[in-house]
Amino acid sequence: MNRRPSKSRKEYDAFNPDQIRSFDPHGPSADFFKDKPRLLPYQLVLRGCFLLILITVLINLVINQFVYIHRATIPITGLTEAFDGYTILHISDLKGERYGTAQDAIRSRLAKEHFDLVVMTGDMISERGNAQPFYELIEVLRDLNSAAPIYFIPGDTDPAPTSMDYASGGSPFAPWILGARQRGATYLSSPQMIESEEQRMWVMSLSNVTFDTLQQRSRYEQRLIDARRNGDKNEIELAEFELATINDTENARAALQENDIFIVLTHVPNTEIQTISTIPYSKSYQIDLILSGHFLGGLVRIPIIGPVFVPSLMLPRYGLFPGSALYAKGERQVQKTWYSVSTGLGKSDRNYPFFFLRLNNPPTISLLTLSATKL
Repeated sequence: MNRRPSKSRKEYDAFNPDQIRSFDPHGPSADFFKDKPRLLPYQLVLRGCFLLILITVLINLVINQFVYIHRATIPITGLTEAFDGYTILHISDLKGERYGTAQDAIRSRLAKEHFDLVVMTGDMISERGNAQPFYELIEVLRDLNSAAPIYFIPGDTDPAPTSMDYASGGSPFAPWILGARQRGATYLSSPQMIESEEQRMWVMSLSNVTFDTLQQRSRYEQRLIDARRNGDKNEIELAEFELATINDTENARAALQENDIFIVLTHVPNTEIQTISTIPYSKSYQIDLILSGHFLGGLVRIPIIGPVFVPSLMLPRYGLFPGSALYAKGERQVQKTWYSVSTGLGKSDRNYPFFFLRLNNPPTISLLTLSATKL
């Protein structure tokens, strides 16, 4: 009986020399039977720690692309029904960051939130001087609530608000100040009053509280006289602005009343200022709330321990593990004054080591609700 040869046999028998080149007919070498070295316990721990750090950093990089809202209630003694429930949106240290196209991530985050007032406590411009993200943020806030006033102060890394260096062919005001004004925000150079039928609320910068107007008035009056004599319109504009700030500050101090609510903005936290002096008047008033930012919460934070480092020469160990020695985040009350420090929106700061990034400290804005308490 004839059988045809299987086609598959040829395929199995046709070994390629390249396939058998590494084959050793004499069997495996002695190395094959040696035990493979095992990792020592400390090596396993080191590898585990490295993997944990890597995963933590990657998670934080994702988290830091979103904006979080910190909510707090500030009880104020003597607050009337007119301002009970009044909500302040506090934003600090944008550092020129963008969250989505034209700050759309912030828009969507605040779309369902209610706020009556917006305050910005400095360092809103990037270190390269890019103000466009700041402008986009103002436009978003205007779209969300056109009735809410927007007040801002400069920070230590923002360009100077005024200078004759800006005046070549233009204004002595910094371009970023002019751009913010055009979009409806107010540079808080003078105290601002928000009035209701029952009570008044003052919003002012720390310089409005501590500025010695009596000592500086003659200086600025002489500057205005010299500017008019020289006929330089930019010098006149700047001198008139400086003198107007003095006048507004004095008028506000004279108009203060016992029942008024006082809110002060300062970029760097300051727990030593608690009253508003009414020089040359013989009375002072308690500050109810001071809002600030600056430290970005220390950037790197460890649960329970707090910030790893804060760049301040005023602290022990030059700011390394400051613990409770520094107030860099959240709210606390000192005597009768409340302090609220924002951790801000920026992701880096030149005052920190280059390898510092926001860790366990997401970009945050604050919604602070005023609440009435009994005397």
